[in-house]
Amino acid sequence: MKQTADSAQRLPIKPRPTRKTRAKNGERKPSVEERLIAATERLLDQGHSFGALTVEQLTSEAGMSRGTFYLHFRDKGELVARLMKVVTDEIVVSTGTWLAHAEKADRSDIIAAVDGVAKTFRKHHAIVAAVSDMAPHDKNVAGLYEQMMDTIAQHCRRSMAIVKSKGKSRDAANNDVADALAWMILLYCTRFAGKQSDRNLKKITQSLGYICVSSIFADEA
Repeated sequence: MKQTADSAQRLPIKPRPTRKTRAKNGERKPSVEERLIAATERLLDQGHSFGALTVEQLTSEAGMSRGTFYLHFRDKGELVARLMKVVTDEIVVSTGTWLAHAEKADRSDIIAAVDGVAKTFRKHHAIVAAVSDMAPHDKNVAGLYEQMMDTIAQHCRRSMAIVKSKGKSRDAANNDVADALAWMILLYCTRFAGKQSDRNLKKITQSLGYICVSSIFADEA
């Protein structure tokens, strides 16, 4: 039967999914920041130099306009700062119990923390490696890189102090040890975690974890 114009108008129209509908279905539109992070990592993996990347290249790769970029960032320098903050926050979260609840931490939590950090570095290897390479030649980038390192080291100091207050640490496990372990892991992961296979990454984290456990916890009775 042929539809008339009136009957066609009365046919139900499927509504476009709203933000609430997407959230209900488990979907989430990536933020501008997330799209730019992904675009930056793709371009770096393609061999582009981080310092030479332009806003035009970044926005084109991310599928957004220059106007959208400048609504969220003053310039590429602010983008770099935000990228490093995202990586730093992910590193902290990836350590799990060791930094979040050090009062409950044991040896296995140290191993898990190192594993989480290594996987985060592998996930963002392009950005971390590029920033590390730029640091000796750019004071602003060097400051951002050191800020990331210092933030993690400060978290480690706090966790070390908590373990020490519970009488579970070695006598020599002080702030200097916390700093040394944090920098060792972060620098090692910057250099080696990038393109490791799961098997090799596990070997690396086991070795680093062993060093950390041996340096932090007192021998078991």
